[in-house]
Amino acid sequence: MSEPQKSMGSKGMVLLIAAAGAFLYPLDNSMLYVAVPEIATVMAVDPGLVTWAPTASLVAMVALFIPFGRVSDVWGRKRLFELGMVVSLVSAVLSGLAQDVYQLIGLRLLQGFGASLIVANSWALVAEAFPSNERGRALGIHTFATFLGLALGPVIGGVLVTSLGWRSVFFFMAPVYLVALALSLIKLKGTVPSGRGRGYDFLGALSFMAGFVLLLLSLTLGRTYGWGSPLVLGLFGFGGGLLGLFAYIELRVAREPMMDLRVFTRHRQFAFGNMATILHYVTAHQGVSTLIAFYVQWVLKESASWSGIILLAKFLTMALFSPFSGWLSDRVHPRWLCTTGMGLIVVSLIWMSMMGPEHGLGDVFLRLSVLGVGVGLFASPNIKLVMGSLPQAELGIASGTLGTSRSLGGSLGLVLVGGMLAGGTESADFGGMVLLAFRVLAGFGLLGMVVSVMRAREELLEAGGN
Repeated sequence: MSEPQKSMGSKGMVLLIAAAGAFLYPLDNSMLYVAVPEIATVMAVDPGLVTWAPTASLVAMVALFIPFGRVSDVWGRKRLFELGMVVSLVSAVLSGLAQDVYQLIGLRLLQGFGASLIVANSWALVAEAFPSNERGRALGIHTFATFLGLALGPVIGGVLVTSLGWRSVFFFMAPVYLVALALSLIKLKGTVPSGRGRGYDFLGALSFMAGFVLLLLSLTLGRTYGWGSPLVLGLFGFGGGLLGLFAYIELRVAREPMMDLRVFTRHRQFAFGNMATILHYVTAHQGVSTLIAFYVQWVLKESASWSGIILLAKFLTMALFSPFSGWLSDRVHPRWLCTTGMGLIVVSLIWMSMMGPEHGLGDVFLRLSVLGVGVGLFASPNIKLVMGSLPQAELGIASGTLGTSRSLGGSLGLVLVGGMLAGGTESADFGGMVLLAFRVLAGFGLLGMVVSVMRAREELLEAGGN
């Protein structure tokens, strides 16, 4: 075998292992969405509280994604990637053994720690292994692995929950993580760390994570204790204060800030793009998936398997239209595709909020398919706009901030849904609460459309100024 062929084989193995990392976290968390209703039933706890199980891992990723990416520059990507596999494996086993919902939430927070290590390094492994003229195709395969995990998770999770119970979704993941870890240990070669001694803004990450969690808790508990209760107001105020401290640390204290907040004022298009990303993920992703699972299982009285199959409507249409919108964004300005995509998402959510007892699984599948088309039209053009809004030297900041915005929006969407379902029961009133939640998410989608229009207006003003 020639040396170039050996090199290509090595690159192929790196891509396979990195794609496995990209596949595992969305598979893990999306299986949990269809298990949440049964966990609430079996543990006899409030559905709003149970939504914190998938939220916890997202919160950890929001706070740790960027710092862990930086730590890997010194400690080595292979080492931290494999540590993430070990942590996720342990979390999966212990989550399957959890005795109450609080243990489960804590263990999912641990899983988010492991997922941050995996995701933060999987992109970098691919980028290091492939030259620039091959990197686009390699990253495309990596992204496909993420979509595949999102698509398969609800289906596999639904079958497991229906046949073996909710604990099986975690026990299923344990050997999968073990195989990926073994493959990495045997086949993945470590690179020499840069050893540049860059700072790790753990103080900023800690203040952001604590403040964000307290704000999310206030949203979760507001419906149960009252929005004007001292507990809710105290959590909200203390959380806001910690986020203010985070901003101060990032702007005045940290030598290597977790997030360079000045980039949002230097590049307004970048700020609008990340705002649109957050609103998009609040509106169309984790929160919607959880609502569909509850609607199918608690309102329509169907199995978890059916809720997983129904969620395929979103992921299949999203996977179908994302490449098309990427191609179209080279011919039509991406901002109009983003606005159109958000518009279709709003239409879908309003349409879903009109469902009644006479509407069955086929109606849910059709209405959710429209949402998938909207997501597909929005996703690729928005990434193109965000990544193109910063100069070449700041693409690392763009990538890390975009990933944080996605997790931030997803966790906000889950907590909003959990707060609106708090106190719900398996009754006709619970069905009304779900439909109201669809309308609230549609309101956030309308805000996303407004931001997309503002982004277009800002771009025209910048062009006029030049």
